[in-house]
Amino acid sequence: MRKFGCATAVLLFCASIVVVEAQSFIFQPLQFPDARASATGGIHVALADDITTLVSNPAGFQSVEPQFEVADLTANLTGPVFSLADLVLKVVGGTSPATLLADPGVQSLLNSLYSSAVLNGPLALGYVGNGLGFGFFNSSGVTFTTVGAVPVLSASVHEDLLFVSGYAFRIPLPAEALSTLDIGVSVDAFVRGSVGFSESIITLLSSLNPAVLLSQPFDLDVGFGINTGVLYSWNKTISVGIVGRNLFAPVVRNTYASIAAFGSGGIATQSYGNAPIDLSSGIVYSPDPQAFEGYISSLKVMLDYVDILDFLTHPSTSTNPILHVQAGVEVVMLQILSLRGGFGDGYFTAGLGLDLTAFRFNLSMYGSELSAEPGIRPAYNILVGLEFRYSA
Repeated sequence: MRKFGCATAVLLFCASIVVVEAQSFIFQPLQFPDARASATGGIHVALADDITTLVSNPAGFQSVEPQFEVADLTANLTGPVFSLADLVLKVVGGTSPATLLADPGVQSLLNSLYSSAVLNGPLALGYVGNGLGFGFFNSSGVTFTTVGAVPVLSASVHEDLLFVSGYAFRIPLPAEALSTLDIGVSVDAFVRGSVGFSESIITLLSSLNPAVLLSQPFDLDVGFGINTGVLYSWNKTISVGIVGRNLFAPVVRNTYASIAAFGSGGIATQSYGNAPIDLSSGIVYSPDPQAFEGYISSLKVMLDYVDILDFLTHPSTSTNPILHVQAGVEVVMLQILSLRGGFGDGYFTAGLGLDLTAFRFNLSMYGSELSAEPGIRPAYNILVGLEFRYSA
């Protein structure tokens, strides 16, 4: 059985590399920002203690205590979102675009701008436990970027839907080994609708009209991805995981003349792509809580190296090895307050969480790198989330 599983994984890996060469575009995998993960440097593949295992490592479905998620509201703001909103309000209030663009502060703001706002939920239904895992989630977002000496603003709006389903099984090991070994497989089915436009800042501010999106081409991407992972744990103290995401992930892009054409059942042109393979590994150290006296309920130290083979599976978008390192620490006090910190994407991260039984509140601040080299084009993020999760 294990030989068959290994052979299947190798065949899928080789087939997907061939598919990469044959496709017309590379689909960027759906991102569902998570406050806990972003505060500890990123998703950790050996951490299997809550429902985020659905997107981290399907092998973790065996280790997680049964848990339901019924709703989620998580907002992720990147870059000067509030400054952009203030700029729009000034135009609405009567300030001329020429006057605004003559302001050195506005010029600095619009020089190589990147800003986005993403909202996860409210749709977030899922279950993990007893080797099973499934979930259905949505995410909405808008992104703004500028280029050029006379800035041209590019804006895009997207809506994502993701369905995840998988199973994990445990390999029997001798009791004296004090170890567990789990193998899991999951399938993602996803849909992304997106529309965007590019226009000079002067023209755009002179005639603010959100309806401009309605006349732009509309892309509807539909696809699925196969993921598999392994999780080894010793004495409930050290866990080591490895996961292969999107081992086979074909995507079909349907491009319509406009959103109206999509709504009326118009004819779409089709192109074919794939989501790139992501092979990641990590380790988690969780000392026995009884070793701490006083207020500390648990401590976790995490270290990962993600997208190990990006130079091979998607060389056109590969990045510096430093950007692949993710490290984090989480300290839980009195079983209620979580203090978090870490390093990911070349920047330090921090955050906290409150477990109030009925819901969880999370806050994180972190940096992300928009280029392929560390420190070249940083973006700063703040994430606030309310998660409604219950133990089964």
